[in-house]
Amino acid sequence: MMGNHPVRNGLIAGGLLIVLSLSFYFTDKGMLLQLSGLLEFGLVIYFMYRSVSATKKDMNGFISFGEAFKPAWLTYILATTIVTLFTFFLMNYVDPGLKDQVKDMQIQAFEQASAWFKIPEAEQTAYIDRIQDTDAYGIQSIAFTLPFSFLFPGVFFALIMALIMKKEQTLPLT
Repeated sequence: MMGNHPVRNGLIAGGLLIVLSLSFYFTDKGMLLQLSGLLEFGLVIYFMYRSVSATKKDMNGFISFGEAFKPAWLTYILATTIVTLFTFFLMNYVDPGLKDQVKDMQIQAFEQASAWFKIPEAEQTAYIDRIQDTDAYGIQSIAFTLPFSFLFPGVFFALIMALIMKKEQTLPLT
């Protein structure tokens, strides 16, 4: 029995991610754009752990792989959906200029990598044009990337969490 641990932990993680994002937004937008992904994964993984741990406790300390996978993945789905919707709202309605900052950061990172890997200039120009023509925070992009993120890295994180947290009851030898 899973209870509402994934819902509670997913909502808390999503809420904390919004608070964290807003604090970065109001103090240093660069930090919001650079660190939010890494912090998001760390926080979501922590709340996935809490969800599985609480479910395991409800089951007297034993949990199968499948029983551990479900709360981990559901927590990930809920938290990721919340922060994605918040980011969509922020980037499209509150501060659409952030999209340009993200594109500038992507172009700078690509230009550095291009120099290291000696990518021909024609390919560089084509890729930079593609970055500038893409709206990564538009409704179509979000509609594609959000469900995809449920599979990767969502399922991946949930599988690892389930492998680590599972503890099946063994039958006594007769």
